[in-house]
Amino acid sequence: MARVRHSALAAVTVVLVAGCATRDTGSADVWDPLETPNRFIFSINQAVDTIAIRPVAVLYRDWMPKPAQRGVHNVVENLGEPVTAINDAVQGNAHQAATSMARFLVNTTLGVAGLFDVASTFGLKKSDNDAGQTIGYYAGVEPENGGFYLVLPLIGPSNARDAVGLVADAAIDPFGLAIYNLSSSTAYWIYAGTRYGVTVLDTRVHTMTALDDLQRNSVDYYAALRSAYTQRRAEQIRQKREKTDTRAELERRDNLALVR
Repeated sequence: MARVRHSALAAVTVVLVAGCATRDTGSADVWDPLETPNRFIFSINQAVDTIAIRPVAVLYRDWMPKPAQRGVHNVVENLGEPVTAINDAVQGNAHQAATSMARFLVNTTLGVAGLFDVASTFGLKKSDNDAGQTIGYYAGVEPENGGFYLVLPLIGPSNARDAVGLVADAAIDPFGLAIYNLSSSTAYWIYAGTRYGVTVLDTRVHTMTALDDLQRNSVDYYAALRSAYTQRRAEQIRQKREKTDTRAELERRDNLALVR
């Protein structure tokens, strides 16, 4: 079973990486050769969001006590720290990789299984990293070029690069690997489904205002979301390449403004 799974992952990876390499779109546009099927999947995602996800997210936001929401958010973030640390290490940032693992150990123990972000109070800086950014970090193309644009069912905006990254991150997730190898495939899918559902709910709450504004002020919501997603991912990769963080970049721009 494991061999079949790895073969399938390899096949998907080869196909999608080939898509990454077929065209350098540069930063001027988003390559979307699958726009028709993408728009179809987008409409289905929108229907699911309107009927189920957004209403549940609104109830969760308005009725769940804020400390409980913060606890759920912290647990979701903490579960991702080991994969983040691996990507930090692959990108050659040993210090941040050690920091990410230290955050995981501190929050899992002192933070009661990740409910409390004790690590931040100790000054351990959180890294926002994933395999899609790692691929973009080493790719010899503009960060905006993630290969062909994709809309994934029940996930949303992506591209060839980030879809490969999504598969890679799932394949190296230590919790998923441990459950799959020590228990059963049923237990793994229960874990993966539960984590996915909680992550979707937490993410939907945190993006509700921004997405509502984008939809309200867009003539073509699909195109606006495609552009916003591509620009955000490109900026994250550009920061990794330039070894800068948001604060440093803002300070740099402020200094340039003062000089001028």
